[in-house]
Amino acid sequence: MPPIDELRQKIDHLDDQILKLINRRAALAIQIGKEKSKKTQVRHFHVPSREREILNRLSRQNTGPFPDDCIESVFREIFSATLALEKPLKTAYLGPETTFSHQAALKQFGHATQLKPCNNIETIFSEVERGNCDYGIVPVENSIEGVINLTLDCFVDSPLFIADELKLEISLCLLARTADRKKIRRIASHPQPLAQCRGWLNRHLPGIEQVPASSTAQAAKMAKREAATAAVAGKLAAEVYGLKILEREIQDRAENFTRFLVISREKAKRSKYNKTSIMFSIRDEAGSLLKALQLFARNKINLTKIQSRPLRNRPWEYLFFVDFEGHCEESHIARVIDTLSKQCLFVKMLGSYPQEGRRG
Repeated sequence: MPPIDELRQKIDHLDDQILKLINRRAALAIQIGKEKSKKTQVRHFHVPSREREILNRLSRQNTGPFPDDCIESVFREIFSATLALEKPLKTAYLGPETTFSHQAALKQFGHATQLKPCNNIETIFSEVERGNCDYGIVPVENSIEGVINLTLDCFVDSPLFIADELKLEISLCLLARTADRKKIRRIASHPQPLAQCRGWLNRHLPGIEQVPASSTAQAAKMAKREAATAAVAGKLAAEVYGLKILEREIQDRAENFTRFLVISREKAKRSKYNKTSIMFSIRDEAGSLLKALQLFARNKINLTKIQSRPLRNRPWEYLFFVDFEGHCEESHIARVIDTLSKQCLFVKMLGSYPQEGRRG
């Protein structure tokens, strides 16, 4: 037998083993689901922290040649398909299809989840609050353009919790029906992607009108309808809407990531590495913010982000959104939050959840 045929036989044998093991894994997961259903206090079958623990363990054991990202993608799909055997997850995202929010939802929950596109971030919160969806995926900040203020504002009055986070690399392309850049008369995209490649557009397409769209997918639809319109969007939009990719990687910085938050009615369970997000409002007096931040420093709590937002209908008063390492159940963190509640006008816990990117 030729060597290549022998190797293919070995691959076929391994494929058969993988199939059997996947089905054995699914059978065990179904058993766990049945045990959970016996406990009346269990409201949610999906446990994101458990998935993160599995992925971290596999990453530690992975010796290649597959990189960790590929292993994670494969197992995310296994998680998704396994959950769908009992009850598919329903996830709301900022639509329509092919947007980066859509891609983030698929990355987090896999293709077996039921995805519901929403027209705006407020609707995502509403769909989860009303129980129409198990989770929502909302963008919270971009490494080039900074925080998405609307997402922060929605947390002020929402009862939802942050259940997880993920980062998605944003690769922007110039798409059009025509391959001739000289025929382009306008460029459409969501304001965020337009801002992320403003320098490139000004250098290579100076003077061309830039038209804001509700999403990158909407911009791609405009480019499909109008021969003189180009869109700034991801390569997936080119495939779905039949557009030519005139240029790739047009974002102004090579390192372009958007951080997304997973929102839920349920609090996330504690994992090995956690992050906590809170918001608070301070008294309008000298040193108030310094006193608040010193609480974290004295207790050796590492702040990973602090962002201020004006309070609605209260000029010159601000809310502060803070992310820090650790879980709210840890004694020193619980102590800081309790002290903060006494010092501040308002403190709200947004959630403690698995920290993206930490291995251990």
